[in-house]
Amino acid sequence: MEIQLLSQPFLLLSLMSFRDRFQNTKIALQTAYRGVRFVGLGNAARTVLYRPRYARWVQRYGKPQGPEMPFRPGAMMEVEATPDGLLVTWERAKGAIHVVSSHILRVRVVPGHDLPPYFSYATIPQQESIPWQWERTPTGVRVSIPGGSLTLRGDPFGLAWEDASGHGFTQDTTFFYWEAEGVQWGQQFPEEIWWYGLGERAFHLALERRTYHLTTRDPEGYGPGDDPLYINIPFLMGVHQGRAFGLLLDRMSDGHLTLREDGGVEYGVLGEEIRWDIIFGPEPQQVVSRLADLTGHAPMVPRWVLGYHQSRWSYENEKVVREIAREFRRRRIPCDAIHFDIDYMDGFRCFTWDKKAFPDLPGLMADLHGAGFKAVGMIDPGIKVDKRYEVCADGVEKGMFCRLPDGTMFHGPVWPGECYFPDFTHPDVRAWWGKWYRRLLEVGFDGFWNDMNEPTIFGGATFPPRVQHHLEGQGAEHWEVHSAYGMQMARATKEGLDTLRPRRRNWVFTRSAYAGTQRYASSWTGDNRSTWADLRITPSMLMNLGLSGLSMTGSDVGGFEGSPSPELYARWISSAAFHPFFRTHTAKGTPWQEPWRYGDEVEAISRKFIQWRYRLLPAIYTLYWQYASQGIPMMRPLFFEDPSDEALLVIDDQWLFGDHLLVAPALEAGMTAREIYLPQGTWFDFWSDEIYEGPRVILQETPLDHVPLFVRAGAVLPLGPVQQFTDEDPTAPLELHVYPGQATSWLYEDDGDSMAYEQGDFRLTRFQVKQEGDILRIEREVTGSWTPSRPVSLIVHTPSLQRVFLDDIPQSVLNNRLNLDADTWQKVEAILT
Repeated sequence: MEIQLLSQPFLLLSLMSFRDRFQNTKIALQTAYRGVRFVGLGNAARTVLYRPRYARWVQRYGKPQGPEMPFRPGAMMEVEATPDGLLVTWERAKGAIHVVSSHILRVRVVPGHDLPPYFSYATIPQQESIPWQWERTPTGVRVSIPGGSLTLRGDPFGLAWEDASGHGFTQDTTFFYWEAEGVQWGQQFPEEIWWYGLGERAFHLALERRTYHLTTRDPEGYGPGDDPLYINIPFLMGVHQGRAFGLLLDRMSDGHLTLREDGGVEYGVLGEEIRWDIIFGPEPQQVVSRLADLTGHAPMVPRWVLGYHQSRWSYENEKVVREIAREFRRRRIPCDAIHFDIDYMDGFRCFTWDKKAFPDLPGLMADLHGAGFKAVGMIDPGIKVDKRYEVCADGVEKGMFCRLPDGTMFHGPVWPGECYFPDFTHPDVRAWWGKWYRRLLEVGFDGFWNDMNEPTIFGGATFPPRVQHHLEGQGAEHWEVHSAYGMQMARATKEGLDTLRPRRRNWVFTRSAYAGTQRYASSWTGDNRSTWADLRITPSMLMNLGLSGLSMTGSDVGGFEGSPSPELYARWISSAAFHPFFRTHTAKGTPWQEPWRYGDEVEAISRKFIQWRYRLLPAIYTLYWQYASQGIPMMRPLFFEDPSDEALLVIDDQWLFGDHLLVAPALEAGMTAREIYLPQGTWFDFWSDEIYEGPRVILQETPLDHVPLFVRAGAVLPLGPVQQFTDEDPTAPLELHVYPGQATSWLYEDDGDSMAYEQGDFRLTRFQVKQEGDILRIEREVTGSWTPSRPVSLIVHTPSLQRVFLDDIPQSVLNNRLNLDADTWQKVEAILT
């Protein structure tokens, strides 16, 4: 019997098996072959020629360049109080300390003596009225807010901060200056500090001590250890001696960040301004919640988004789509959405469809809707250079596309050939872009997928640095806004859909993102590979994205590049059933990757865990509400339980799915058992009701059809019935599973599609479970005006109930199940045996 030891998460990702290395080489060769086969020789030639064209542009227009000789701020000359902080003048620099909220301070510094107005795509204005104070120190100034304090030193420049308890996180600023490569900052932290976040990183949850590239890039397939990827969120969470803080380094230009072995951090970014948004905790949950307050909260998505999605590059014609939909329903495998990759378009032209492959697209959409499926369509930013193509012609006439410094429109090769690119930093361009979605909504699409928006040019390239952007009237070059291009495309899409369809929730998911993107879109981890190493790193990637504010994410189940073995697919889909976003997707030229393609055993396993996904949907919908309202990730690291427990700080092959469900899947080939760390408290085995006391390590068998799950004592876990799609039966019964103990639980309910929840048309139920000896008490408190019409049962997970009282009235109980026909009760009291 093979057992996964707890030491395995500490292994370096570079120590992959020979099998995985061979598989990666094979996948890379397949990708290169596909590149020529599927884009054609003409586009392959354009891709090769783009590099020298890019080099000529750089030679002609230049690169961003800072001062030739490094210089530092110099002595602190003047400090001036303002309503929300301090203005600070150095000999050669200007800066400010802004009091953003009672737990957030912002520091800005630029060279020279002019501090430009604050502008950020990442953050939103804060309305809080905050008490704060400041004082001079022998070497600088100190600003205090309820959450903590910041000390700013003059010469040499220095930063230090501590939380309200006086716990200091920093040691000394080791350097700060401007040079040709931009602004550079170094800070010493305690060697024993743990770092998390940084958006999308193919590394372990506890970030490794190395250099990370702060940019957005299409790696054209990636594996563990590859960096950078599609999403750049320059946010760090630090945890030291059980206390947490957050640090947002809000710059959209390219940069780097090094986490040194000795605990130090080195940061460099193109441009003159540097910003530090410091978020005080001390609990990790408080840090991520305040990050959401700072960068914006995600809107509620339609409930179907949380179901299972099926995708492929591509389901190329109507016949194939109908066959896929028919097989799901025939095989009784639940599914809510089928995705349409780029081949549904007419020659890859956005906002069109191929009328030969899809001769009756409205009819197809109507039939999909009739069978309970939603349709999700891909849209790329590249608009084919073609004067006969309406979107191109209209965009050229109205000046919607990015230009080079000489005024000519920039273009580069993508799927349709040479393409123009909208300037999404202009509000008029965003409004123009959003209007084109009307034709796709009218034909029946339900959601949209924004791809290739790093922005990507074929051959792993992007825009030249001097491409011009509007930047809300301020004017900027591409190097200054690079990481936010995809975010602003998603914004244009979401705002356009909300204008066209204002009474429904509109869903967008995007491949590229920057801090704050959760206001507009969800995401996923891009073009991963069909290897065990990729499966193993997926939970870490999703948790770090959640800690960075973007929690509604998932992976391409089974891997995008390559082909999974039946065992790998079974492990991936059973694990991903407990991820926020649940979608199978694979590349053109790979074997088909639907759940029934791997034999009867894997089909049965896939059906089982997809069905459990649907049974858990009432709980998962509540998790999403917590994320949207409070910023708390749906998929949470175990160290949220106790950040002072060092054993929890490095565990990334198990996670908390919400408040009370602990997931510990098998993620290695051939694994038949694994060790599981249960945190402090009492835990019920979800499948057997066996009870364990933590903290402790237990050993559980992991046959191919099993994922170890545990429920916290005191939880009320809502479960629905198996349905083939999320809203198959809105009156389906609800079960409230109670696990004796002491805890608070939530249940969020609404109609799942409209915007009525914004006017209070929802129901939020708070359950408080208390146990004293053999007396179990469940108290219920309800807010909101929405009233569901479905029967409810209360099921208590204990050997037996002696007597049960509902609002002090004795009740009859069968098999520990109490049927609640009138859903107006306030409390239940039960005698346990």
